[in-house]
Order: sequence, then structure tokens, then C-alpha cells
Amino acid sequence: MAHQIMLLPQEATLKPRRESQNRSNSNTKTLIDDVYYYPVGVYMRTQMKALTLIELLVVIAIIAILAAILFPVFAQAKEAAKKTKDLSNQKQLVTAIMLYVNDNDDYTCRTHHDLAPGETIKNLYTWYQPLLPYLTSHDVLIDPSAHDTPTLFPYPITLADWTTYRTDYLINGFFAHGASLSLPSRPAEQIILSERHAGIAFFDYHPWASAPDLNWERGFLDGSGYQIGDVDTDSQIVDPFNIGRHTGGNNYEFVDGHAKWLKFSQTLDKSLPQTAVNNWGMHNIDKLPSDE
Repeated sequence: MAHQIMLLPQEATLKPRRESQNRSNSNTKTLIDDVYYYPVGVYMRTQMKALTLIELLVVIAIIAILAAILFPVFAQAKEAAKKTKDLSNQKQLVTAIMLYVNDNDDYTCRTHHDLAPGETIKNLYTWYQPLLPYLTSHDVLIDPSAHDTPTLFPYPITLADWTTYRTDYLINGFFAHGASLSLPSRPAEQIILSERHAGIAFFDYHPWASAPDLNWERGFLDGSGYQIGDVDTDSQIVDPFNIGRHTGGNNYEFVDGHAKWLKFSQTLDKSLPQTAVNNWGMHNIDKLPSDE
């Protein structure tokens, strides 16, 4: 039986009273122990008992339920922070492009991404190299959500080279060969930078007929629903897992300097089927032919 602890409020006072008891067959009176009487309202508390197995299991179940609710929330908050960092990276990059253009007669740099047989990595000249003086850090070239190891490389780049030249952003091919930023008729609708699809080690993409079926290089882009089928022929195949690393979409940078998160489908021409090989949308707003 649990012991009882009797607690008195501060205003309570003890009121002892002595009583006597006649013993049988005796004329003497003996005092019994003092008995204390307490005012009404005395607080009673029993000793704390250990949790039973059932109670412990209930506590564990409650903790598990809370964890299941909160962990996805924390994951979403973390991904939102990465998306914001990625957007900041692209804003810095397009600002650097615009500064370079202002210093070079309104033209973007002439890159050399597609190396010919006989050329070496020393001949590579990426789109971002002339921008480095305008950037605060090389880290802005890295998407915080991209952790892939590429398996598709353009000649003669290797995985070891990629660790040096890596970027997670692809420049639109129209602006990789010394183009004017006044080229598009609607600069606020013309994409200049996009995010590369996981697994590839490329630097630009061509939003014009490139593949044998006249499709464009949408498989180079993250979130496009496609991937590169063959590097040599530029064939594009459906990739249902390519849905966009930033909560189902991607950040895009536009010629006028603003950046925006969009689903890939939102960058396409709504008047054409999304799978149409000539649906270049915001990647080639004026439906221009190849500039190569």
C-alpha cells in the first residue's frame, strides 16, 4: 500500500488533543500518542509510481507520430532554403553576364564547349570563365541541391576534369557564342540560364532542332521529363524521374535579369503540345534557327 504524505497549507496549524483510555481490569489511565487533527482542505499526495509497459508504449507511439508529422516539415523547410540559395546564385550569375555585356559592346562571351578531335581540355573555354572577375565566389556555380556524379561527358572531358570545371547551370546556346542581349524580342520571356540535368557534364544546351527527330536538347535540363539518349546523335528520350530538383520545378534566369521558379511545362509554348519537338517556349522565344 502506498504511503500517504499529508501536506499542510501555510495557514494550517496543528491542534493536538490528548485523550485517555481506560484499560480493562485497571483503574489507571494511560496517555496514548498525541493525535493531530488538521483543518478541512488539507492536501493529500501519494508517492509517484513507475510507468507501466502499456503507458511507456503509448508515450513511444505519441513521439513516433509527432516525428512523422514534423520530419517532412523540416525537410521541406531545408529544401526551400536550398531553392532560395540556388535562386540567389542565378541572380548573381546573370548580373555578372550583364556587367560583362556592358563592358563588351553589348555582347556575351564566345565560349568553346564543343571540342573537336585532337583538342584537349586546355582548349575548353566555358561560359562562366570570363565572368569570374564579376563574381564574389566560385561557389555560385554550384546548386546546393545537386549531388550527382555525372556519367555522360562531352569529348574529351573526364570526371577528374569535371571536378575543376563543374557548374550546375547551363547557358542557353544562343548566348554562348557572342550574342547581343538585345537579340530576343521579349527579354523578360527569354531564358538565358537553366539548371543541368543530373548525370551530365555539359555547359550549354541548344533550344533548336538538334536530334535526328529534330527535337531540341531538353534532356540536358533538369525537370524537363527527358534525358540524353545518345551524346553523339543528341537523341532525347523520356525520363519520368526528371521532375525538377526544387520541389518539382527549377529556377530560371531571364535576359532582362530577373529570376523565377517555374515548372518546366510552364516554360513551354502553351499553344503547342508539350512533347512537340519544336516546342521551345521561353528557351527560344522567337523560334530562331541554330546560330552555329
